[in-house]
Amino acid sequence: MTRKLLLFLASTLIAFQAMAVEPTSNDVVTNPAELAAVDAVEEDDEWSFWWEAGANIASNYLWRGYDQPYTGNMFDPAIQPSVTLGYGNFYVDLWYNFSTISKYQEFDMTLGFDYENLSITLYDVWCANGADFWQNDFLDDKNHSLTATIQYTFFDRLRLHWGTTFLHSADWFYNEDGTRKRRAFSSYFEVAYIQPVKDLFEIEVVAGASPWTGPFWTAGKQIVEDGERWLDYDPVNPPVKGFNVTNLSLTLSREFEVGSVTFPVSAGYTYNPTTNRHYALIKTGFSF
Repeated sequence: MTRKLLLFLASTLIAFQAMAVEPTSNDVVTNPAELAAVDAVEEDDEWSFWWEAGANIASNYLWRGYDQPYTGNMFDPAIQPSVTLGYGNFYVDLWYNFSTISKYQEFDMTLGFDYENLSITLYDVWCANGADFWQNDFLDDKNHSLTATIQYTFFDRLRLHWGTTFLHSADWFYNEDGTRKRRAFSSYFEVAYIQPVKDLFEIEVVAGASPWTGPFWTAGKQIVEDGERWLDYDPVNPPVKGFNVTNLSLTLSREFEVGSVTFPVSAGYTYNPTTNRHYALIKTGFSF
């Protein structure tokens, strides 16, 4: 009896193993030519044209810890439409901002490359407070900046970001007589950590800083390098030199999908130690 039981158990085990390795109806075995055709289709899908479009509405427009109208106000609703045209890993993005209270306008043209966790961009920013994008002010090179960024995300959690400005009319160190001395190459470095909370939302913690004196975006003033004289052109922000932390933020976000349309929603808090200002930011929008 014991011998029959052992034989039965052994036979059952062999049968289960055979069932586990036997190809199912979904496991189609193809020949090498068919496999090559499938690979070619997948490669064509990777290198094909694609596009995205959408718009956001934000309670304020914050960038690197600064409200871009430079008013210091927490509430300045901004409308931000965008469209992206891509081919494979390369894309061109057009993005516009209109702040409804301060009338601050900005238009960004970005050339980008994304591959897995790596992102590289080169973008031109036109921005002006009070100037009209729809008039000839857009052609004024004093309102343009050219910036390059590189970003990498480790383990889908830890993001490192670096950006350097290579061209802007205010991104200079000055001599005492007000003449230009050398370019400042204003830069920004950011460390962010993203933590999903089940399927409810994501928490993002960000710490960003200017690694050296950045007159283009941190000081709001022209920097006199070898003296104490400051040439004011923005009375709101205090002059800063050297390394400065500008962005400490905490954001909760979630995306909702209805068909092919995505609706992102986020709420966050930002503190800028350089200007000693606090901001609450609420943002929502759609993309398809």
